[in-house]
Amino acid sequence: MIWLASFPRSGNTFFRNILYQVYGLESSTFHRDPHYPVIENYQDFPFVKTHLLPADLVPADASIKKVYLVRDGRDAMVSMAHHKKDIIYPDTDFYNNLLESILGLEDVDFGGWSENVKQWANVADIIIRYEDLIKDPIGQVERLREIMDLPKPDLEKLPTFKKLKFGDPKYGGERGKQDKAFRRGKSGSWKDEMPPELEQLFWELHGDAMNMVGYQRAQETSFTIPERPYRILMEADKVLAEQMDGVKRYQEELIHGFLAFQSRQPGKWQIDFLLRDKIVSILEVVQEINKQRVKTRGLRSKEGIPENVYGYERMLLQFKNQLKQSLPKSIYDPLSKIYREMPFRDWLRYVRTSVAWNKLKKLDVVSEEAYDLIHIPLPQNYYFASRFDTPFIVTVHDLTHKYFPLFHEKDNSLLGERGMKFIEQKASHAIAVSKSTKRDLCKEYDFEEERVTVVYEAADKKWFHPVDNPELLQEAREKYQLPNRPYLVSLSTIEPRKNLRNTIAAFLTYKEQNPDSDLVLVICGRRGWKVGEMLDPDHPFAESIYFTGYVDEKELPVLISNAVGLCYVAHYEGFGLPPLEAMQCGTPVIYGNNSAMIEVVADSGLPADSTNVKEIAQQIARLVDDKDLQQTLSQQALKRSHQFSWLKAAFETLLVYEKVIRHEGSDHS
Repeated sequence: MIWLASFPRSGNTFFRNILYQVYGLESSTFHRDPHYPVIENYQDFPFVKTHLLPADLVPADASIKKVYLVRDGRDAMVSMAHHKKDIIYPDTDFYNNLLESILGLEDVDFGGWSENVKQWANVADIIIRYEDLIKDPIGQVERLREIMDLPKPDLEKLPTFKKLKFGDPKYGGERGKQDKAFRRGKSGSWKDEMPPELEQLFWELHGDAMNMVGYQRAQETSFTIPERPYRILMEADKVLAEQMDGVKRYQEELIHGFLAFQSRQPGKWQIDFLLRDKIVSILEVVQEINKQRVKTRGLRSKEGIPENVYGYERMLLQFKNQLKQSLPKSIYDPLSKIYREMPFRDWLRYVRTSVAWNKLKKLDVVSEEAYDLIHIPLPQNYYFASRFDTPFIVTVHDLTHKYFPLFHEKDNSLLGERGMKFIEQKASHAIAVSKSTKRDLCKEYDFEEERVTVVYEAADKKWFHPVDNPELLQEAREKYQLPNRPYLVSLSTIEPRKNLRNTIAAFLTYKEQNPDSDLVLVICGRRGWKVGEMLDPDHPFAESIYFTGYVDEKELPVLISNAVGLCYVAHYEGFGLPPLEAMQCGTPVIYGNNSAMIEVVADSGLPADSTNVKEIAQQIARLVDDKDLQQTLSQQALKRSHQFSWLKAAFETLLVYEKVIRHEGSDHS
């Protein structure tokens, strides 16, 4: 036997079909795919195809001859991204697939493109380049005579890519999808499909391996490697918060994305994190995130004093709690209001930042030369890093403090406005989480459009995906005391701008118009802001509304996946994470026809005027009564959701860092 090795999508299947049709030589495969067992007598064939690394082969006999097929890695990455989109995970996003392929996130068995090439190039008896194979297939196969006796070729049987793609080839059609096994059959296809920023990333990660096997990059597209890593400091106070919210999720997911890049590009990135009065590495902050997730799992509404508050702040909180417990409500509430309206919190912030700053100065990490850039992921937290002289960028999530001040505590609104003024005066650049938020930022503040880059958020794919499991659904129904009836799902929240009031009113309107419908409304989350004022317990259909209380992260996707739809008709969203989470579960969304929800949900849901109860009720009726519409929107929602990725968000954020540091501005929006 002879090993016939390659990285996936590098011409191995084409080569095997030439051996079979022209030379009459069969081949087998050796792999680790549990869905397609290796045939028992694979070693009895003259050739054995594999994508595994040399050390993973069985038999582990170094004397077995080896042929390695190598392809321009850019073409291989593009082909893999299409293969994933068309076959492995249908309708996934090509750009995100391409980014994952370049980083090698799912190529554990193959080692990633560079590792596969380097290991095989060092042990192969013959190396055949895909580009040469396409130009002269017989000439390249004839090179095997160096290591074996080849039969005489029957040149009339030489297959073309077109015949293989639309015919019935011996190899490449084993899984009934041979039309996708042979795509274009040409070299240089990456030029049409690989964006410049991804080609640069590819060369940064795989340039050494490309040069090793004879591929060169055009001189006009060369790039400069920094003399030292770009040094970034991200303010990370949200990591310490015990309650999960959108900004905390945003920061945690970005950090995990950054780790994927820094671990592969340690010579380019050094990203540290400011945790109040200490600066930690990316590995240390990931450990802190994991520790917080374990400690606070299931405790999103936990009250009391957070464990990470120490010193004078802890004493003040203990004193506050004692007052709350010992004083009558008629006395405590006015005192609490005075506290909120007086500048006590400003004083505490000043003391906190002064203490932290003095500690950091002693650590000698606050000099202008220490960092190239500081990223503040929440405008309200600007004061944690405001004393640094380093250039800033800031993430703007929404302008609720300005558009909906009544939905915020007075202190939070004031702090939000101070943060925006800080951005206006100090920030070199801003990241907006949607085009809608970018428009709001540029409209309300003196911030030019070219200084704002849109980087979309995403939803956690580990948790939010379609769950079609009747047993899990039944367990969730029993746990949260839900009836075995079709249901809409909505979310309870403390913020009136989420518009739960009109959602409830619209559902009751639908029930009044359709009294025989067995549809119920399931509201997930703790009972929120003035819920008692939103639902009359004596309403004839009040019993069709169920409040679950807090829903565990493992069970929320189960409830969302099996719902007729998510009703999320908010008055305003800077991005709209709950709709995207539902879309990733394949669940249609009835959403507010405003702000960022329009661009996030697009045609995978039904829009409604958030102030119009009648219109919301009409959209509920459309969705519930039309099964074909449900199916269409479900498919569109899932497909649309694939366009959002935290890995892509991390990559685009790093692009902003690089452009700002290199004083290039940013046009990546």
